[in-house]
Amino acid sequence: MRSQAALPAVFALAALLPVHAQDSREGGPQYKVEIDFRDANGAGAMTDRRYTLLVTDSKKAVLKVGTKSPTASGTVQPQTGGSVVTQFTYLDIGVNIECTVSAAGSRADLRGSLDLSSLAPSEGAANGGGVRNPTVKQTKLDFETTVELGKPAAIATVDDPVTSRNLQVEATVTKAN
Repeated sequence: MRSQAALPAVFALAALLPVHAQDSREGGPQYKVEIDFRDANGAGAMTDRRYTLLVTDSKKAVLKVGTKSPTASGTVQPQTGGSVVTQFTYLDIGVNIECTVSAAGSRADLRGSLDLSSLAPSEGAANGGGVRNPTVKQTKLDFETTVELGKPAAIATVDDPVTSRNLQVEATVTKAN
């Protein structure tokens, strides 16, 4: 499971990044992209979360917050009669955001993807190595939209039929330098 203790540190880090101290020699102006998640039902784990990225014009920015969770992906039986060895693949669990900004005038083209995932206990039988893999709950959004600089814009509303959660996603893009 994702550590809740690590999240405040990430939020504090985003708040401490001095916008004026960012190096823009990599090719253009920079933009601050704020992504807000709200659970309209008010009872979900994602209620009022904000993530901030500094993005150089036309470059991709990536933010990952969460854990790498092992899941059994196979087993190997040694030919010499040793014990079965379980092989694992690691899944990124938490919040993964990728985005690019291309701005002209007072508008910006915002493209990217959001991936929100969490683990639920497995209800199925154990695999061949005796390991139960967790069930991954996931909400994934690929988006491409135009927003007004400095004004919040709804980029998605998701009604999750499994959890009855109503997730609203809003983005605000502002010029950083």
